[in-house]
Amino acid sequence: MLFIAGIKHSGKTTFAKLLAEKYKLPHIDNDQLILEFLKIDNIRQFYKAEGKAMFMQAEALALASFLDRREDAVISLGGGAADNEQLITLLKITAPIIYLYRKEEDLLECILKDGIPPFLDKEDVENSFHRLFEQRDKRYREISDLTINLGPYADIDTTFKLILSQIGSFYAR
Repeated sequence: MLFIAGIKHSGKTTFAKLLAEKYKLPHIDNDQLILEFLKIDNIRQFYKAEGKAMFMQAEALALASFLDRREDAVISLGGGAADNEQLITLLKITAPIIYLYRKEEDLLECILKDGIPPFLDKEDVENSFHRLFEQRDKRYREISDLTINLGPYADIDTTFKLILSQIGSFYAR
């Protein structure tokens, strides 16, 4: 079992799927676990209606429910997992957490391609993302067993080889 963490648009899902394929494990997206656990169709609507605290509780309970099945998997976490202490406690006692780090400006550029997301202040996008990035980057570095600096992507294959190499070195220790 591996948990793949990172800030929005860091490549969590892309590289978690590739790792799952490489290790012959299923890939599980924690957002999908939440949808199944709550029997809902839209996480954003749930978050809007119920609020952050209820969402974080559901996030942790959905993962706990999956872990109770004792299935091995590569699990990509939501970008805000670093804010959820209940979830972090569960992650830390279960399996290694791998943080995929990308530079702040690279992430912001990717995020803004889809328009300004609701978690950023529309009046001060860059500063609100900077504060969020600083907070989450610090927390991911504290909780992760391995931080992989992805730098600018050369291409997916080259970046994936870097990830595999660093995971191999981590397990060789």
